Amino acid sequence: MDLDLALVRSFAITAEELHFRRAAERLFITQQGLSQRIRRLELLLGVSLFVRGNRSVALTEEGQRFLAPARRVMEAADAAVQAVQPRERRPLRVDVVDGRLAPLQLVRKLLEEDPELPLNLSMRQSLAAALPALARDEIDTAFGRVHDVQGWSAEFSHRLVRLEPLRALVPRTHPLAGRDEVRIDELRSCAIWQPRNGVPSEWEHYVGRLADSFGLSLAFSGAALSDEHFLEHLWSHGEMACLAGADVSYAFSPDIRSIPLVDPTPVYPWSMVWRRQAGHPLVDRLVGLAKRSAGDWLTHVPGEIWLPAPDRALLRGAGVDVDAVRG
Repeated sequence: MDLDLALVRSFAITAEELHFRRAAERLFITQQGLSQRIRRLELLLGVSLFVRGNRSVALTEEGQRFLAPARRVMEAADAAVQAVQPRERRPLRVDVVDGRLAPLQLVRKLLEEDPELPLNLSMRQSLAAALPALARDEIDTAFGRVHDVQGWSAEFSHRLVRLEPLRALVPRTHPLAGRDEVRIDELRSCAIWQPRNGVPSEWEHYVGRLADSFGLSLAFSGAALSDEHFLEHLWSHGEMACLAGADVSYAFSPDIRSIPLVDPTPVYPWSMVWRRQAGHPLVDRLVGLAKRSAGDWLTHVPGEIWLPAPDRALLRGAGVDVDAVRG
């Protein structure tokens, strides 16, 4: 059986997102076009790969079995191209963690400067998941918090690119929903809930350090498979709050309030990571853009901010006022 690589790639990305609109955006095709590709692949294989409900998308048992081999097919195809293509002509392969987060905004700035720039995006959900691919030269750069991350090696370089203020997410019926801002110690009264996607990530370690520092109760539950599924989780946890970055939009639902946290404001330290040796020439352009964007991206809100103690060393090299930081 001959498999169309475009169909396999469409399946793999949709399996990562479990959301047809976001997967279509990553593939630069319409949602209808993506649905047609998945249907053609299912007809070719003779099985259903996804179960689509009103508010969620899930892999079937056959889809789960097909996913790992499909990823290996894509990795082998990419490796074959890279073996014969000069490095300077290859697309810049960037893992942006998730399409809703700050790293994709930096990549979009790069495309605004050069719309014809060749790019290949992936979203592995954490830096820990991306580092093995970076070490194997399957990607050129990745983003995340460089502390509390497994798989770190001396072969990697990194640069702080964004201090993202955190916010409290609550449903509109929550006791804090009417507030314009919430003090971090006020979360002791309602506790924190966070969804968990697979193994614990550096984000989860950050939230754990934050909870320990301020005496907050913290609970994790299963993955949120889509925006709608996340909303269901948020409602089901009653008067608990969820933490998220200020860069993430929740405009898809008027039922979610995103409230700034203050006194102090927790900030999440996004770093860009790449290999020290034999890097893609376009990595330097992305690093240069991060340096030029530092005035906006590393300027935190007035007053005190909070960072875990291990992350404070990142600030000195970025010119951030360490005296205004708690941790």
